[in-house]
Amino acid sequence: MTENLSIIGGGIAGLMLGCVAKINGRHCKIYEKSESLSVHGAGISLSPNTTKIFKEIGILENLLEESCMPIDVVWRKSDGEIIKKIEMKKIGQVLTTNRHTLVKILYNRFISLGGEIEFSHELREISENKITFENEASVISDTIIGADGIKSLIRTKYFISDLPKFSGYTAWRGIGSSDSKRINIYLGKNSHIVCYPINKKLETSFVGILRNNKINSDSWREEGTKEELLSDLSEYGDFIHQLLKSSQKVYRWGIYDRPTLNSYSKNNIILIGDSAHPMMPFLGQGGSMAIEDSYILGNLIAKINNIDKVKMYFDQLRVKRANGIKKSSKVQGYLNHINSRVLQKVRNYLLDRTNIAMRRTQNIYNYDALEELESLNI
Repeated sequence: MTENLSIIGGGIAGLMLGCVAKINGRHCKIYEKSESLSVHGAGISLSPNTTKIFKEIGILENLLEESCMPIDVVWRKSDGEIIKKIEMKKIGQVLTTNRHTLVKILYNRFISLGGEIEFSHELREISENKITFENEASVISDTIIGADGIKSLIRTKYFISDLPKFSGYTAWRGIGSSDSKRINIYLGKNSHIVCYPINKKLETSFVGILRNNKINSDSWREEGTKEELLSDLSEYGDFIHQLLKSSQKVYRWGIYDRPTLNSYSKNNIILIGDSAHPMMPFLGQGGSMAIEDSYILGNLIAKINNIDKVKMYFDQLRVKRANGIKKSSKVQGYLNHINSRVLQKVRNYLLDRTNIAMRRTQNIYNYDALEELESLNI
């Protein structure tokens, strides 16, 4: 039965699922190991496959007030020369915002629906339907959702005993200022930078990723120095250098990955988001996949009062799509970090003269979770 739903993790995936469950009249509670909501800011782009979901759960207007709608997406060489430009009206409604803003809006919506969240509840173990936390609290739950991120203890203990593995990519992030209303993607040698405004004040998030063999911590809250940042990304032009310098703080972390799962469920446990399918960030779809997961799972739980059928349909709708985008993101990483000048020219030529970028984004963005659920006819 799915009467009692416990969600482990109060990030984007957990809060989204909580909102969908409460909208559908299902009892649920979220358990979060941190003492409070995360205040750490980082940019996140929300593509059309997610904005229609936000409208369904009643938070789209709130997001529009605190986010930005870029005018286009532009691919550039490291010196700023334009390779390809696509107007956003050809892509659909894309929002760029601060991750903390999204979490705050989801949290407020969840609480307004009568949702409950217990902070300082770090998972210790699950024994059948009993969940025990490090603070000695425990709860009995019919259905348990693992929304505890790439380091998911639930995944490690109860699915596959793998651990996150360094991918060979190191990332820098920060939030500076600029006058650009675009999503800019700069392609360099063994590195690339993505930057975009996250609000109407044009505060601008940037992520610079380089391919190397130097293993870095997977904590994205670890501060670095601007000297190191500018050294690692020295080939880029004045716009990027000014943007990097304008960030008050900069952070460096290693990008980690975990193997692909063929099923996101086991016994009475279902994984969502990065717990189920952590992916390279090169298509900007990690957050969007978590949102799709949560919306679909929440509706399945509301419509089907049988955990085995919920698991079957969830895997049917999510495994192929999420794992496919996970694979495509990895391939995109290779394309973004080409070292050979000859191959860079070939890549840039294809990007400029063909519709390859548009086709790839449409294949991702045209997905409609609402239609997918309706197609099941349940």
